[in-house]
Amino acid sequence: MLAHRLPYPPRTGDKVRAYHIARHLARAHDLTLVGLVDDTTAELAVAALREEVGEVAFASISRGPKRLRALLSLLRGGCATMAYFDSPELHTQVARRLRENSFDLFYVSSSSMAQYLKRRPARPILMDFVDVDSDKWRQYGEWLPGPKAWIYRLEALRLRQHELAAARRADRCLVTTRQEEALLHSFAPWVPTTVIPNGVDLDYFTPPPDPASDSTIAFTGAMDYVPNVDAAVDFCQKVLPRIRERVPAARFLIVGKNPVPAVRRLTAIPGVTVTGTVSDVRPFLAQSAVAVAPLRIARGIQNKVLEAMAMRLPVVATSKAQQGIEARAGEHLFVENDPGSFADAVATLLGDPGLRLRVGREARRFVEVHHSWPASMATLDHVLDEVARQAPAAATQPAT
Repeated sequence: MLAHRLPYPPRTGDKVRAYHIARHLARAHDLTLVGLVDDTTAELAVAALREEVGEVAFASISRGPKRLRALLSLLRGGCATMAYFDSPELHTQVARRLRENSFDLFYVSSSSMAQYLKRRPARPILMDFVDVDSDKWRQYGEWLPGPKAWIYRLEALRLRQHELAAARRADRCLVTTRQEEALLHSFAPWVPTTVIPNGVDLDYFTPPPDPASDSTIAFTGAMDYVPNVDAAVDFCQKVLPRIRERVPAARFLIVGKNPVPAVRRLTAIPGVTVTGTVSDVRPFLAQSAVAVAPLRIARGIQNKVLEAMAMRLPVVATSKAQQGIEARAGEHLFVENDPGSFADAVATLLGDPGLRLRVGREARRFVEVHHSWPASMATLDHVLDEVARQAPAAATQPAT
């Protein structure tokens, strides 16, 4: 299994899915997990993962130099994403393991890791796109101002070509939602695909004994991630003032690691608290009456929405944040895009404990039925059995 980041601790969207899949695979198979580390968690991640999944190989990369090399690669005609996740050390480790071991199947998590299989191996490849990342960069290009927009639009075009090449190599492509499947088929219509939704750890995200009774609103996520930063700033500027007109005691908790200056400055707004890095988001969700996901840029399934729903929190989300979660608006959560309508939905929930309780209960039931990890992993097992029985396509041809 090739993962673009070692999936531990499983607290962010790019690690949660890979963590649950790696742990599941290791229960029935001899798993070698190979990945990159671009933060300070290497020692903790490797030790924890070796206890849970067995053999772990990794290489560390430094974010600052890697970001510069990624930009230079883009300016020289390459792809920034591929350059960022390109590690000569990891290439060497992968090549050695390919020489020394006879693997039955390759599970590639994220298209950026397909570059580590230089030649098409004589065994099947599962390519887990998770989300079609090139479309995220396209969205950045639509929302962000000035030269940044040009850079992101260019990266979207470059990465799309690598996604296409990764799809050609694969025996089966996996995605998280039907929307992502349709997007992948829009440029690679021939590829066999399977939708495996993200789950939520229902034992970990258990509802508190008593629902919160105050007027706290929670938004969770990494606060150095462009979609979350944009959402937090836009919510504070356009939505929160309208809520506080109706509910003066309303307070907004922004919960997540590495808040950038634009997020930290939001604490100057009455009622806004920025927590920074926390070891556990559950206490902050437990003390909140409503969770919001005011994302204007999004792809795939938002784990933050599933986690809040699992804790019986009513959620107000934009249609971007809700896409891929096939819940009914008004029953399992509320979906609003206009700032005024979004504020009205939140204020109505804050003022109606009975409505919060009803929607929260329906939200929990929904994720129990539609987003349990055991159900998703049963689908994965079926795919593994199918792919393992078939001969890999173009097994002796060089990867393109």
